[in-house]
Amino acid sequence: ANISSELVEKILSVYSYVDAIEQRQRPRHEIVIDHRFPMERWGNVEETHNLNMSETEIKQKFQLLKKDSGGNHNLLKSRSCECCIKTGKRGTPLGVKFWYQGNENWPRNIPQVGKDAETGCIGCGWYNFDIWRNTLNQKLTEFKQDN
Repeated sequence: ANISSELVEKILSVYSYVDAIEQRQRPRHEIVIDHRFPMERWGNVEETHNLNMSETEIKQKFQLLKKDSGGNHNLLKSRSCECCIKTGKRGTPLGVKFWYQGNENWPRNIPQVGKDAETGCIGCGWYNFDIWRNTLNQKLTEFKQDN
């Protein structure tokens, strides 16, 4: 899934070079543009990347992950997705067993591969770390208020 250099610059600009997990602004060489929907699940459907994507479309399709001497979050995500495909158990970013939609099990009614498989990824922190973190923080705040 090649992304044109023009679109790469646009994606980096939309996110201001800030990685999704550590929320740190990073130099270009420490950032990987990650497809939220893992390529392993695409099947024979090749994603197309329109240079004229809106900011909303960019945020729906991509997130920035770090890749530096201290770690490679894109590799961690890839391994987690591979494990999910093999076992049907969805990922636990940083070992945290929380899903903002669904649970640890891949939904039975969702295909494993192909365009419709993306629905099964929604709820996993690796798919959208920002929503995952924000929802988890919201749940923790509600828990504190109730106790």
